[in-house]
Amino acid sequence: MSNKLGLGIAYFVAIVYVLSILLPCLYCLQHGCKGPGELDAFLPAFGLTPFGGIATAFSLRHAIQQIRRGQSWSWVFWPLAIVFAIVLLGVIALIALVIYYTAFHRSFPHR
Repeated sequence: MSNKLGLGIAYFVAIVYVLSILLPCLYCLQHGCKGPGELDAFLPAFGLTPFGGIATAFSLRHAIQQIRRGQSWSWVFWPLAIVFAIVLLGVIALIALVIYYTAFHRSFPHR
């Protein structure tokens, strides 16, 4: 019971994390983000990065396990696995960028 509850919470956090990235992206594509004030919409995604990354990793692991089982409804997990993998690569790139700027530049770039 607790395993399914934990998995449900992981999927919920991962989906909220994906939406916190996707919705501001769609807004910027439709209306055009012209300044740093409009990029504040991405702050919830940055705040959720530690929890969202971990939840996405657990959700991706579960989706891959469901695909490997080969049941008749395992096709549902293919789009989830693709989206979770892309988001996880983005989280890894963000962490690498923060480490790079922290270690080598001592400050973030200013415009």
